[in-house]
Amino acid sequence: MSLQLGVQFQLLKTNLVAVYEKKGEESAFLLAPTSPDEVGSATLGEMVQDLKDAFGSNVNTDKIKADLKALSKDEPESKFKLENLKFSLKTAYLYVKGNVKEYAFAIEVDCGDAIPDLGFVKIEKLAFKIWNTERNKILQQLNLDTIENLVKKLDAPEKKITVAG
Repeated sequence: MSLQLGVQFQLLKTNLVAVYEKKGEESAFLLAPTSPDEVGSATLGEMVQDLKDAFGSNVNTDKIKADLKALSKDEPESKFKLENLKFSLKTAYLYVKGNVKEYAFAIEVDCGDAIPDLGFVKIEKLAFKIWNTERNKILQQLNLDTIENLVKKLDAPEKKITVAG
């Protein structure tokens, strides 16, 4: 007997497909983007609104907003606007078949105007990446720049100072 179950869905406005397949005694599972080059994003404010739209009065958006304000020091003049944090699912990949277990997950948070410029520090983006795969397309999606590569960039050719003569 062979069997395949699949679903296409969006997570953080990124199109994904999940497929379970069974052929005889062997089974496999795959979670992957339907279009690897298209990445969506959603702000925290949009997610709260989506919950409200989907569940109506069953979602206590006042409590969510109050909790967000509490994170922003609950001061009306606070420049922290956490509802403007923008979340992007850069990749979601899971492949399991027999002893093969591959995965990759990357999410990026664009702090944009959600966290103010404090003068001495400005947080622009946060990123979380975890992977166990060698698949080129997935690694490209992760947009990895290893610490080793970053250090090599610091070893630019030496510039010589020109002496006026």
